[in-house]
Amino acid sequence: MSTSVFLSNTTIQIVVGKTSGKRISIERIIEEPMPNDAILNGVIVPGGDEVIAEKLKDIRIRHRISENADLVINSPQFMADVIEAPALSVSKTTSYIDKQTKSDQYSRIASPVKGWYLIDKAKSNAGDKDAASKMNTRSLIAEVCDKEFLDRYVKLFANAGFKLGSVHDGVKLADKLLENCVGDATAIYMIRDGQQIVTILYVKGKYFYDSTKRTFRTPCTEEYTQEIINNISGIRQFAGAQRIGDPITDIYFAGMGNEEISMLKQYIEQNEASLLVHGTTAPSHIKFNKWNDKFTSFIYPIAGLQNIQKGYSILSALKKGDETYEKKAEFMKKAIPVIILSSVLAVISLFLLIVYLGTSHKLKEINEYNSQPSVIQASMEYDSTLVKSANAGKMQGGAELLNAYLDTYPLPNSKINDKILEAAKGESVVIEFNSYDSESGIFAITASSYEVENINKFIAKLMSMDIFEDVDYTGYEWSDSSETWSIKVICSLSENKGSEETK
Repeated sequence: MSTSVFLSNTTIQIVVGKTSGKRISIERIIEEPMPNDAILNGVIVPGGDEVIAEKLKDIRIRHRISENADLVINSPQFMADVIEAPALSVSKTTSYIDKQTKSDQYSRIASPVKGWYLIDKAKSNAGDKDAASKMNTRSLIAEVCDKEFLDRYVKLFANAGFKLGSVHDGVKLADKLLENCVGDATAIYMIRDGQQIVTILYVKGKYFYDSTKRTFRTPCTEEYTQEIINNISGIRQFAGAQRIGDPITDIYFAGMGNEEISMLKQYIEQNEASLLVHGTTAPSHIKFNKWNDKFTSFIYPIAGLQNIQKGYSILSALKKGDETYEKKAEFMKKAIPVIILSSVLAVISLFLLIVYLGTSHKLKEINEYNSQPSVIQASMEYDSTLVKSANAGKMQGGAELLNAYLDTYPLPNSKINDKILEAAKGESVVIEFNSYDSESGIFAITASSYEVENINKFIAKLMSMDIFEDVDYTGYEWSDSSETWSIKVICSLSENKGSEETK
């Protein structure tokens, strides 16, 4: 049994249910008022921690809810984006996400905590004739929030007797859940939660874009209706700017009463006869013990019950960034080498002591032997020979070192260049080779394309090649003259793999 908790400005919503694969069975639905002035748009106000924790504790005890819970948050302080990424290991994907989310929009976050999870399995591009472009990609949700913001929620739920298993952005969870409601249509889904309106655009049944706005009018008034219509017009204009060929045919409303939807339906159908207006009904894979009519107002906590494919959770990132955890890890990192070194030194000291004790009785005989004139003469001749041998060794060593340097990194010959050009050709990316450092094995190139996504896929291919030890890149630049995006890419050749490619 799973427990999903959603906190809005005015209510606390809790859904208890079972999840098996895609199927969700709702056992219980609980809704109680949020304490006044305790939370605003997902941000806990000063002094709100105690009253919210006390309220949650009371609900948990009265309703006998399990202590394990998942939290769903909608807040401008908790950001989430859909990212297309290559199918890499967890650590490499985490590194890739970290680079992809280095954006100015996160600059206001003092201590960012980043996590991600999968929403679609890997998709193969095996139909491409270019073998280098047969890269598996998958859709991820990257989540970013401030460490203090997330840590307050963890402590709040702990004080209420809950142990958080996950924390996720509610809008992105709802985006995925409601795909099951729109079918294959190109449609708009609007969810009202108090004064917040989330508008989601689906293209051919797949999520494309969402936005969140605050309404300032009273529901079921002409002014409010006009505000909703303006939001719809804004999304339609956005779709036109994105050159989406399929017209928007359907509009769905959730979190609204029948009177509110009826008023919107009448206004829209009078002015836009081609648009079909719908309320919200639960998709077939969601079953209710009762309260079937509650789906429209409990979308966010129900979305929190979905099976999330594992990635690198934001709670794991929080734990890794915890000061106590970091101090312990840092201590162990420093202590282990010291312990190993001390052990080695102890063994060496014991060995030297044994050697010293075993040879001390011969020291006198050795000194007497070394004092003999014939021995001194032979030693002088040996020293002269040793100097000549050392000079010859330096010359030989220099020649071997030069040979090693020559074999370490290859020249930027056609084989290396062809691999880079081959990767670029499959994604319609133009390559300019700027420089090559034979000492370090570093290429500096410029990648250009009319689409940023093409460059992202090209870079992902480079990252998967064994011949490169590292691939790094800077920010994108737009050229008005050529109407293309460009980015500087630094490729470090792998020493062994790079050498093999030129043989």
